[in-house]
Amino acid sequence: MNDEDVLKRKVRGWLKSLGINTADLKIYIQSLTHRSFVHQINIKSRGNEQLEFLGDSVLSFIITSYLYKKYSNFTEGEMAKIRAVLISGATLLKIAREIKIDQQILLSENEECCKGRKKISILVDSVEALIGAIYIDKGIDFTFNWVLKRYEDKIKENIKAPEIVDYKTYLQEAIQADYSKLATYKLVKSVGPDHNKSFYSVVMIGDEIIGMGEGKSKKDSEQDAAKNTLKTLYNLNL
Repeated sequence: MNDEDVLKRKVRGWLKSLGINTADLKIYIQSLTHRSFVHQINIKSRGNEQLEFLGDSVLSFIITSYLYKKYSNFTEGEMAKIRAVLISGATLLKIAREIKIDQQILLSENEECCKGRKKISILVDSVEALIGAIYIDKGIDFTFNWVLKRYEDKIKENIKAPEIVDYKTYLQEAIQADYSKLATYKLVKSVGPDHNKSFYSVVMIGDEIIGMGEGKSKKDSEQDAAKNTLKTLYNLNL
């Protein structure tokens, strides 16, 4: 049995444990292929980046649709707050660990040496890419049910949590009302070992920095920057 056959057998078994049966593994292997691996073997592919882009949108659609149908008594703002947490890097990281996607990702030798299987960004991106692959292979109905099976408990937990806030949405609404402008975010630096980085972002109006924040992912650092800006710019007690 050659390396390709071993890989296919491994991925097929993993997918079966997740309730996914497929005749064509190609799209799933692509979803697990990090760009570092593509560069190492020198093939013309972007790895899982396009599937990650697709999966991000599919996930947002599924969570939004479910909240709309199940919790129609909630306001748009309340649903936005809950959705922001559910699609955040922190929640996706939990799912990545639950489904043990770290054991399936294809990485370059260099990325392996840099503890790439523990990197939050790689794990989160791979989950989104997997969702994109499921959608392409199985369609929206199957993907909807598969995602909700992993999210059911997390949705219930977050529905009950009054502290959930999408600070970026709140800040944008305030800035739009006061300045008629858009808030933009910029990643300024990341520090720490690759498997445990801290990200630092700033929020800006035009060229002016109005707040800073940090987090364990780019998305979380942007939320923290928005929260800190709401505290200082609008004197809110958050």
